[in-house]
Amino acid sequence: MTLIKGFHRRRKDTWGKRVAGKIVLVPVGKVDGRILEGLQESTGKIFEKEVYMGQPLHSPDYAYDGRRKQYFSSAILLKLREVERGVGDRVLGVADLDLYVPSLNFVFGEADLENRVAIISLCRLSQEFYGLSEDIDRFKERVLKEAVHELGHTYGLGHCSNPHCVMHFSNSLLDTDIKKASLCPQCEKRL
Repeated sequence: MTLIKGFHRRRKDTWGKRVAGKIVLVPVGKVDGRILEGLQESTGKIFEKEVYMGQPLHSPDYAYDGRRKQYFSSAILLKLREVERGVGDRVLGVADLDLYVPSLNFVFGEADLENRVAIISLCRLSQEFYGLSEDIDRFKERVLKEAVHELGHTYGLGHCSNPHCVMHFSNSLLDTDIKKASLCPQCEKRL
């Protein structure tokens, strides 16, 4: 919560005034409602936007690669483009599935900048995925960082070289843990 308050306080006068529209959260497959509610509240505060729950997308069997035992995130993004929304609105899919793109072993998320849609995966953000004991607070913090990162792409931000900036590319969970849920000064200027 401290990260959210600190980020919100710094961005209060700028972020919300620069970007239009609302954010639509779309569960993809089975997603814990408590995680979605927390993400709805947190992203709403950070972006100073209304965040709505969209209709869930059923299990994306069309995106499943049996050889990899993962889901192709770009195929899911195509479906998210069909979500009904208003002008300037962003869509964030939230999936408790292991996602990939062909050039990488896995992805925490992916964004389609042109169509303002993104998806995040909860799967590899949990301690349990790595055989460790549950840490719900750390998990929620990771989910928030990846959501803000992917939504940042939908607002035109690229990856940042600052490892503490939320727009830094997370190649591993350690990268996600190091960065904050806020933009660095250079990314704030780009926005």
